[in-house]
Amino acid sequence: MNVKLVGHDLKCLHVELMQNEVFYCEKAAIIYYEEGITSTVKVLDKGVGGMIKRKLSGESIFQVELRNTHPMPKKLALAGHSGLLPINLKVLNGGIIARAGSYVASSDSVDIDFKLNLTSFIGGTGLMMQKITGFCTVFLDATGTPLTLELKAGETVFIDEKSFICMNAHMENQAAPHFSGNNLLGGEGLSMLRVTGPGAVYLSSVNVRQVI
Repeated sequence: MNVKLVGHDLKCLHVELMQNEVFYCEKAAIIYYEEGITSTVKVLDKGVGGMIKRKLSGESIFQVELRNTHPMPKKLALAGHSGLLPINLKVLNGGIIARAGSYVASSDSVDIDFKLNLTSFIGGTGLMMQKITGFCTVFLDATGTPLTLELKAGETVFIDEKSFICMNAHMENQAAPHFSGNNLLGGEGLSMLRVTGPGAVYLSSVNVRQVI
């Protein structure tokens, strides 16, 4: 399998699959795929509860499996709403906590669960967050060229909720809303998300408030 991001700020994902290799993506993420690749829409079950969880987390209950059934390598391309952020779940203990609806694609199947999180809701990132776990690379929706903040123990940042993409799952209890009248007057909203290290936080590089 050969996977590469193509483009600058608005990236798409080019994938070359060998025979019997499989790639997974969210519904409507496909740009194209070559003849020889079969597309199968699967219902992500885990029972009715699993379906409800995915809907609450902002994802479809359907996932597309793309498999190369041809002896020769075949190509496909995928995209999110804007850019893409790759996260290697193999090196993360416990996965990531992401904004609802962030998942676009992955090099293997992943588990997407929802987290009912009052902290993130007050902090402006939404009541539902995604917890994504697996042993592969996952690609998330991002605007612009994503920023990575590697926070040391005790190091704190204040994040505009529209810029937040995801953070290491173990940091869930290290995040809290930060209220300030200055935030509101500065155009950031009454509350920002306060995150303390150690751990990594991933942010979009485009100020969405200015774009819209």
